[in-house]
Amino acid sequence: MKQMITAFFKGMKPLEVSEYIVLCLTAIVLPFSWVWSVWMLYFLVANSILLAVFGRKLGNPGLSKGARWSLWLLVMFYMYQVVSLIYTSNMKDAGNMLLHRLPLLIFPLCCLMCDTGFMTRLRQSTLVWLFTGSLVVKFIIRLVYVLCTSHKIVLSSSFDPVHHSYIAMYLLFVLGFLYSEWFYHRQELKTWMLWMLGIIAAISAAYLVMVLSRAGIAGLVLIVVMIIIHLFFRLKERKLGLIALTFALAIGAGVFFMLPESARRLTQTFEEMSEGDTSDARFLIYGSSMKAIRQSLPFGVGIGDRNDVLLQVYEETGEEYAIKAQYNSHNIYLDAMLTMGIPGILLLLAVFIVPAVYAYKERDFIMLSLIFAVAFSGLFEAVLHRQMGVVFMGLFWFILLAGGYNEKHSNPVLSPKEQ
Repeated sequence: MKQMITAFFKGMKPLEVSEYIVLCLTAIVLPFSWVWSVWMLYFLVANSILLAVFGRKLGNPGLSKGARWSLWLLVMFYMYQVVSLIYTSNMKDAGNMLLHRLPLLIFPLCCLMCDTGFMTRLRQSTLVWLFTGSLVVKFIIRLVYVLCTSHKIVLSSSFDPVHHSYIAMYLLFVLGFLYSEWFYHRQELKTWMLWMLGIIAAISAAYLVMVLSRAGIAGLVLIVVMIIIHLFFRLKERKLGLIALTFALAIGAGVFFMLPESARRLTQTFEEMSEGDTSDARFLIYGSSMKAIRQSLPFGVGIGDRNDVLLQVYEETGEEYAIKAQYNSHNIYLDAMLTMGIPGILLLLAVFIVPAVYAYKERDFIMLSLIFAVAFSGLFEAVLHRQMGVVFMGLFWFILLAGGYNEKHSNPVLSPKEQ
């Protein structure tokens, strides 16, 4: 064990080891508490400053053009929100939101300003595995707690004290990561490793279903469809594709008959969309957000006034429940347009599209899974309003881009057929 740890950290400087340990702790505590993860962020900043000072160089020469652009776009997205202070009036709300979103600035700057050449693929995947293991442990703890207190499995968004939309976002990323691990290492995985991947994937899917997140369940369906298409048409693994399809249909049938509440939430949403029913609270919020956006184009209302403007629209339309709950737009794209107008939405789209293009070229399915998890979840929840979403995005943007996209850190495990 000691030899394995020594080999894992071989070649790393003391401050690089301490930075990696901080990242490990952040990945572990994030599913349990965003407060703890923010404290880890302070340690990361302090360590990065020391790394820059004692390393006697500022910058990260190992980053490729794609990784560098991806990180700078995240910085620009944050800084444009700072610029919006010029034309916002509610400075208190503006200051609070800028503080909440500070990880979107700190994580990429730490990656851009300090040499992160130590972040190999193995060390990147280890960090994601720690995050995955933390989620599995939390699921087991919550399941035992629910069974001990209720003596039955209760399907509810309160199954986990963390908001179900954020848990669903975490789990969508984990499911994509698990498939990526199988894809990268499929020729060298032993039977017990395959079973472990399957069990963790099943636990992650069960966790996602049990928190009753409609966005999460819809995202799970999309991931399964993409995996089956990839197996059938890209890898030509028709046998595995049929097994995956059969397994997915069996799980879907099990959810429909054994967990009808989860199935009902999803089917009800699709029925409302197909029938044009806009009575659902979320559709009403989207409608109010669009009305506010049309009144604020082309540059938005600024980061401090978006809630005030939405409340005014709610009052005009008589949406008492929305006024009482002070709902935000529940959509990161609508929120960006309302806050920063057309430049804001273009920057947000670039934040997702640019790294997705480079990740696709490098066949980095882990990064693509992260982008999908955040971008898709953002359609149904303003996941960048709370630090549990902001820290998650900033942390894994840092981890997965820190190695750059150069030959040293490219995926060495692709088969000759895939290369």
